[in-house]
Amino acid sequence: MELNSIEDVKALTEYQKIEQIQKIEKKIKKLSYIPATSCTALIAYSFFSFYSGNTEWVPSNFMLIAVFIGSVGHSNVQRTDLLKQLFELKYGK
Repeated sequence: MELNSIEDVKALTEYQKIEQIQKIEKKIKKLSYIPATSCTALIAYSFFSFYSGNTEWVPSNFMLIAVFIGSVGHSNVQRTDLLKQLFELKYGK
């Protein structure tokens, strides 16, 4: 692509900015599924363990819950960082 004028440079910059915004919005949408998926998986595991007769709380159950809490927390932190980037791109610093 050949840039012949200042308007071409501004248009290219704006196009790249729009692409970045779309990528960030796509990542945010993917990260929004993690809490619901984790909750569904924990509920399914709870039903499975209850109906299989395993009603004891063993350390592996606590570890499983801790992993899910950690993954949901990490996804929320990533979403917050992406939202900050998105606002900086859309509205400036």
